[in-house]
Amino acid sequence: MSSINIYDTRIMVAALEKIPQPKRFLKDSFFPNEFRSVQEHIDFDVKKYGRTISPFVSDKKGTSAVERPGFDFRSFVPPTTGAHTVTTAADIIKRGFGANVYANETPTQRAAKIMQSDFIMLNNMIARREEWMIGRLLCTGKIIMQGDGVYQEIDLGKYWNLEDISGTDQSLDNEDSDFTGFLDDVYAEFMRRSNGLVPDRVVLGRTAARRIRNNKRWQLEQQYYKTELGQWTPRWAQRGVKLVGLYMGMEIYEYLEWYLDEFDKDSDGNPIEKPMIDDNVMILSSTEAVTEFAYGAIYLNRQNGIYALPRVPHIWSENNPAVDYLQLQSRPVPIPKDIDGFMTIKVCKSELNSPKELAEAAVKKKA
Repeated sequence: MSSINIYDTRIMVAALEKIPQPKRFLKDSFFPNEFRSVQEHIDFDVKKYGRTISPFVSDKKGTSAVERPGFDFRSFVPPTTGAHTVTTAADIIKRGFGANVYANETPTQRAAKIMQSDFIMLNNMIARREEWMIGRLLCTGKIIMQGDGVYQEIDLGKYWNLEDISGTDQSLDNEDSDFTGFLDDVYAEFMRRSNGLVPDRVVLGRTAARRIRNNKRWQLEQQYYKTELGQWTPRWAQRGVKLVGLYMGMEIYEYLEWYLDEFDKDSDGNPIEKPMIDDNVMILSSTEAVTEFAYGAIYLNRQNGIYALPRVPHIWSENNPAVDYLQLQSRPVPIPKDIDGFMTIKVCKSELNSPKELAEAAVKKKA
């Protein structure tokens, strides 16, 4: 009976599925269905709906021919995202972070713990990239994927329902604006464009959520909703997600999650922290919309072959010096098949300072 190599790619794939997954509000809410391609490219259709009605015809004449609704076919090879960690002999010999000083761990046990910790870190990085891709798509209708030697984009802007009321009387910068009336109008417009899909979930940026909570018409509307002990709004629905309120069957959430933008740096050369959802936007969506989160296949080498999986791990070693490399890769892309199941509205111009800027200002004030 042959022994099992825990560093074999097939074994690591099975182990990776046992690792706790991070919370991914955007992916879990809007792109819960996965598609795994056995090839590196992803093919998908983008369709806009219409409301053509059947014509009346005379009994003496036949029915007239109608055109089928058109769609736009896209074929896309998503770039690979991922990273690897480096484990040296010194990492295995010395005590790890948080480990018991007097623990009697063998180097093999310590190496296994390091691999598990690295898997979790790399998996979280890819999950954050997936959230970023969905966030960019929802806010702009476009995803720009760039890196070292990579520049690709998916541009669905001409199909995406993008609106801007920040410069009008309906802007949420005006606390006296009729926000509930605006929601009624947007609800009807969403259903008109989407061929009857019902908007049942709204996601807000941080500034937009603050402006809504301060809106007088909104405050008046929300006081009539029944409140039960422990069920009041706003409240935290999950980590980083706040339920702001309910209106006409729509759940309205504020999403608080950030990422480091490696292509936009401060004066010290550090990546600037930015929100996943733009601060001043409101995104309406329907959970009835057909969507997919697709993963292109990844080729490792001749020995390991091709894997059609959301995450593909790989490990290799060098002897001089003694180093182990642990790599985790993915080829993700969100696909909104029912593109009219989303509507993005810029609802205000002003933006709040980031939590980091507020903290730095508080420190300066004390000094």
